[in-house]
Amino acid sequence: MAKAQLPRRGRGIRAGIDLDAIVDAARGIPPAEVTMQRVADALGVDRKALNHHITDRESLLELLAIDAYRSRLADEELDLGVTWQDACRAYGRAMWRSTVDTGEWVAHFRFTSPRDLVVADGSEIVAERLLAAGLDPVTTSRAMHLLVTTCTGFARDAIIGARAGGHPQIEALRDALAQTDEGYPALRRLVDERVDNFGEEQLAFDLDAFVAGIERLLP
Repeated sequence: MAKAQLPRRGRGIRAGIDLDAIVDAARGIPPAEVTMQRVADALGVDRKALNHHITDRESLLELLAIDAYRSRLADEELDLGVTWQDACRAYGRAMWRSTVDTGEWVAHFRFTSPRDLVVADGSEIVAERLLAAGLDPVTTSRAMHLLVTTCTGFARDAIIGARAGGHPQIEALRDALAQTDEGYPALRRLVDERVDNFGEEQLAFDLDAFVAGIERLLP
């Protein structure tokens, strides 16, 4: 039986849609199957009506990826401790877990502006504590951006590194070194160690390095 089509409404603001309605209509559609037309059909509007809110399919995918990430992070039971160091470490781990759990949406996930940093109440607490510790607003903003990019970037690399065959960049380096018998003794030593750079110990190292760096900036 043919599926009944919703009557179409006009384009533009009069179509009666907003970003929340667009996201609601697109939830549950796998990334590879998301198209502007499919979402417009779900909303019962002309496809051009979406262009008043979203420029193209890629921006739609980014919006949905942020939504998936925000939903996952909201499920985290955050214990931010009592210090700014506690808050940064706990929030960083939550971002890491949430990014990994975002799964197939990770490829479309971007932090492109300060508004994207505000994805949970935890970010407000991190900001409050960094400011209270004595950092000025500019340094606090840069510190939070560094924390976000460190943890989400680590999560993306961890996803790639967990695939069969290991991380392609590391394996490419190992293959290149195997093709020559001379030079690069330090790199050879590191490659031979086969350190797990994508597990929780590496994340702890990254967060410790972040905290140590911010401590150097405190007045």
